[in-house]
Amino acid sequence: MQPLGPGDPARVAGYRVLGRLGAGGMGVVLLGRSAGGTLVAVKLIRAEYADDASFRARFRREVAIARRVRTRYAVPVVDADTEAAAPWLATAFVPGPSLADAVATNGPLPVRSVRALGGMLAEALEAVHSAGMVHRDVKPGNVLLAADGPRLIDFGIARALDDTVLTAADAVVGSPGFLSPEQAQGRPVGPPSDVFSLGCVLVHAAAGTRPFGSGPVEAMLFRTVHDPARLDGVPAELRPVVDACLAKEPGERPTAAQLRATCAEDATGPAWLPTSVTHLIAERSARMLALPEIDATHVDRPAHADRPAHADRPTRGVSSDGPDTGGRSGPPGRRRMLTYLVSGAAGLTVAGSTAWLIGRDDGGGDNGARRRDTTEPVLHLGLQADLSGPGRRQGKAAEQGARLAVAEHNARDDEPFTLALTTADDRGDAAGAESAAHRLAADERIAAVIGATGADAVGATLDTYDGAGLTLVSVLDGDIRHLNRVLLCARPNNALQMYPVAQYLGLHDLDDIALVDDESEYGRQVTRLFAEGLRGTGGRNVLPETVPADGRDTDARVRDMIARSPGAVVYGGGPDGMARFARVLAKTGYRGPRIASQSAHDPGFPARAGAAAEGWLVVSTATDPSAAPSTRAFTRAFRTRHRADPPSFAAEAYDVVRLVTSCVRTLDRPRPTRHDLVPVLRRTTYKGVSKSYAFEPENGGYVGEGVFFYRVTGGRFRFLGSDPRKV
Repeated sequence: MQPLGPGDPARVAGYRVLGRLGAGGMGVVLLGRSAGGTLVAVKLIRAEYADDASFRARFRREVAIARRVRTRYAVPVVDADTEAAAPWLATAFVPGPSLADAVATNGPLPVRSVRALGGMLAEALEAVHSAGMVHRDVKPGNVLLAADGPRLIDFGIARALDDTVLTAADAVVGSPGFLSPEQAQGRPVGPPSDVFSLGCVLVHAAAGTRPFGSGPVEAMLFRTVHDPARLDGVPAELRPVVDACLAKEPGERPTAAQLRATCAEDATGPAWLPTSVTHLIAERSARMLALPEIDATHVDRPAHADRPAHADRPTRGVSSDGPDTGGRSGPPGRRRMLTYLVSGAAGLTVAGSTAWLIGRDDGGGDNGARRRDTTEPVLHLGLQADLSGPGRRQGKAAEQGARLAVAEHNARDDEPFTLALTTADDRGDAAGAESAAHRLAADERIAAVIGATGADAVGATLDTYDGAGLTLVSVLDGDIRHLNRVLLCARPNNALQMYPVAQYLGLHDLDDIALVDDESEYGRQVTRLFAEGLRGTGGRNVLPETVPADGRDTDARVRDMIARSPGAVVYGGGPDGMARFARVLAKTGYRGPRIASQSAHDPGFPARAGAAAEGWLVVSTATDPSAAPSTRAFTRAFRTRHRADPPSFAAEAYDVVRLVTSCVRTLDRPRPTRHDLVPVLRRTTYKGVSKSYAFEPENGGYVGEGVFFYRVTGGRFRFLGSDPRKV
């Protein structure tokens, strides 16, 4: 359990909130206690989603679905309010670890435990399917372990079998590595899909691995559809059951009832798990039962949490059951926190990769207002960026945004620490990136690094940052090959940035989509999953076309494409061939919708394409600070500091600095290390000025929307916002 963060309520209806159990893109899961002492897990939806009528309707559906499932091996719903200002759902609290945690902590389960697990989870799925539903997200993280059996949780993406209304949001539903081939291809799914996922879960329980490997999401999806499962670590006694579940064709898999009958063996009682896991369950249960009663408290959000220091807006307190203290119960001042951090001067000694992140101020760098006391604790951040190479425009924008966040932080008197920013120019190439990463990783004071550089440079740094246990939060990179344990992508990856385009095509009932790939790795990532989604869930005809970025046969290929009368043209390639493609397309006289991916959001595109760029719709993961309502205060502060409008990715870098500092404030260790920060960042949900940030705990991928539309008008990009209905 994590401590409550800024913005978390002290009470939800009749439940006293004790702490956080987790967080995601849609809300938080809190540990609550009823007046009678019963512990519950409260799923609380964030206000911005609650205001969305369609989302609220889906949440009502989730509650209704969960209430229809009746089985001892699924966590029951005990309370809910789908009509509250912030809707919530309370389920029985299971204090045991998830299957994912148990395997990570103690290793694979013995054969008997895996068979028992399979039988009990099959019984849970049998109840789900009997209620007319498909779970759609059976994975180790959604299986909680208890002495009397597992509990299947999270029906948030379950769907009734008789519901024929599918939306673009269902293009790929589930967790890569544990989803079925039909899910990976965006095809309709039924109960056999859950059985396939259960087979993947049993492989993980028995061998500690995934049957289709790990790595980039797109690669896992491809292997799930086309490759045989990898069962090297699965004991021979379990192979027949697992093989049957993992059949590629849904009709060849056993039903949940058949699987339950096959696995029915000593499926109850505390002895179904090995001693190491039962001890883990007992330890966590005792910890929960020992929670003391907590007096009503009042938690205030720091006055700066949602605005620059100079912005003329009042402080907003967090809803609680305590008295109104007028905002005076905020975080401790620097002097009080300093006393806490440095009680015992020896505590500031650094040692290896566990060096304490908050040290003394070295007085260097442009880090905002002058600090009054050089003994104040300092949180050191790094910025790796292309400041002198081909990507220097974006690199300098990120540096300006990051420095503005640092200056505002240091200008406040109520912060428990000050900030220092160290920059490293990687020149935008692999050699420079590797050198920059070594420099930042060697500085043991640095807590995290902001990466404002290109995909090739990011790839060259990961071994260094991984070895140092140093988090890299990437503002620009979206290459799915780079996801690993220390990288956090602060933007949707290349494979998912076209999701709003699918929504746009559906809203305008466009079909026969010409989808253009330029033979680059970026183009491959952008177009492959998008094509599957359009064909599968969207039911649209895709006209694939390859137009090499080097200009080979561009005219002939474009003419052939237009001869097939596409309803829309979507260019998913990189920046090199974009302007040439637009000019050739304009010569054909094509006047239908023309849409391009992130790579086109660069001033170089309209400059090189000229009149041929006019009217192109472009998606980008960068907001326009001068046009987006949420960035007005940031833009005013940026103009005051730099006498210019903020460029693309300045607001995102500003947000990332504030995200990291908000995580450090939540740490309950007096002297946090780099390794403390990595898991906290992955569990954090943060609302920035540019967008909201949340991450996949398993791979650090971005969770959320975070994609914006622009249209080229008069040689410039006009910001249209993130809603495809308003484009």
